[in-house]
Amino acid sequence: MSDHKEARPTMEEWAAYIRGEVASEQTDWMESLLLEDEEAFSHYMQAMDMEAQGLPLLTDPEGFVEQVMHQVEIPETTAKLSELKDKGRRWYEHRLFHYAIAACLTLIFLSAGWFDKLTPVQQQVDAHVSKGSYSDELVKVTTGWLDRMKP
Repeated sequence: MSDHKEARPTMEEWAAYIRGEVASEQTDWMESLLLEDEEAFSHYMQAMDMEAQGLPLLTDPEGFVEQVMHQVEIPETTAKLSELKDKGRRWYEHRLFHYAIAACLTLIFLSAGWFDKLTPVQQQVDAHVSKGSYSDELVKVTTGWLDRMKP
């Protein structure tokens, strides 16, 4: 066989590769060559046509495809699941982070007075201010309720 650092495989070497008669080091090099070189791939396809009569026929091609696809899918899904378990959620994906951002924005909007602009009529706001604050009214209602409960 030819030295793979200087020359490309011959048709006989491709035929030996197809039959599985090539050493593992040579096999790795030939497989990488198939992925990188179009001319090598065309020689491989020609050798495959020459060796087609000697190759076994598939009795159930659809079953073979299903079996291969099942074997390919299993490692991908297990790898994704293990990656998700190991990785966990990122800090910005946690629910608490979203609640904290919403609370901060609400406080900023309240302090800037943006919610004051949402009221339909300024007179209603002025009338409510003259009554007193909600906390004062809440204290009056609570103390009145407590006074009624005392004997």
